[in-house]
Amino acid sequence: MEVIYVNKSNRHTFLAENEPSVIALGFFDGVHLGHQQVIKEAKKIADEKQLQLACMSFFPHPKEVLKRDKKKMQYLMPMIVKQRILKKLGVKKFYIVQFDQDFASLTPEQFVQKYLIDFGVKYAVAGFDFNYGQFGKGNMDRIKEDSKGLIEGIKVEKVEFGGEKISSTLIRKLISSGKMDIVHRYLGEHYHIQGKIFSTKNSVEVVASPYYLLPPPGVYEVSITNGDEIDNQVVLVTQETPKIIFSAHNNRLLVDQEDIHIGWIKRLSPGMFTILEEQPSLSQEA
Repeated sequence: MEVIYVNKSNRHTFLAENEPSVIALGFFDGVHLGHQQVIKEAKKIADEKQLQLACMSFFPHPKEVLKRDKKKMQYLMPMIVKQRILKKLGVKKFYIVQFDQDFASLTPEQFVQKYLIDFGVKYAVAGFDFNYGQFGKGNMDRIKEDSKGLIEGIKVEKVEFGGEKISSTLIRKLISSGKMDIVHRYLGEHYHIQGKIFSTKNSVEVVASPYYLLPPPGVYEVSITNGDEIDNQVVLVTQETPKIIFSAHNNRLLVDQEDIHIGWIKRLSPGMFTILEEQPSLSQEA
């Protein structure tokens, strides 16, 4: 998959390279089941029309640029992980557009011309609530009109689970409240993060890589993998400086590793980590 970072200064350099395409539009944070439905629909059209499948996302998140408060935007995953998932879903070209005040001030017609028509888009696919252009005035119902008939807009209807719309906002709320046992219903799998390992005498600490969201302080059952093996363990998430602490007991997969992948399964009662710490370590048993 070709990854292209686009801003107002370099946009023109990519125009000659563009070929007719079907494009999936959205921020795609977490690439949850709703996002996957958008990309699957775009791929279906691309296969039928024998066109290239492209995807366009934006960074930073529009809320981070347009909001009035100083609160930092929480992301579900870094861009590199998003790229890997989109590649697996069949995307051939991934545009990452710099979202700034200038981009936000484009009228719907200007956005369609500069970032869709100029990029060779013939079909644009997005969720039912996708908006574009200044003040979010553009939507999938008017994209054909905004493109003067050059682009066909396909709106993917709401994807729900249990009567609730699947969204990145909902998933962030679930993670922030520690409800890790139900996140997979919306993501399609358990929430995964990657982090750096720092070993101490009595424990192994993991600091999450940037752009991952940690659940609140507490004790959790997780799965860990070093790339070759998978193991379920119990971890403690601390409150002050957020980090993940593994007991010294049974941390074989963490030995001689710099990075680790953690899948969050469920929240446990607070006493579970204490019980685990009181068990003899593997070296003591030996």
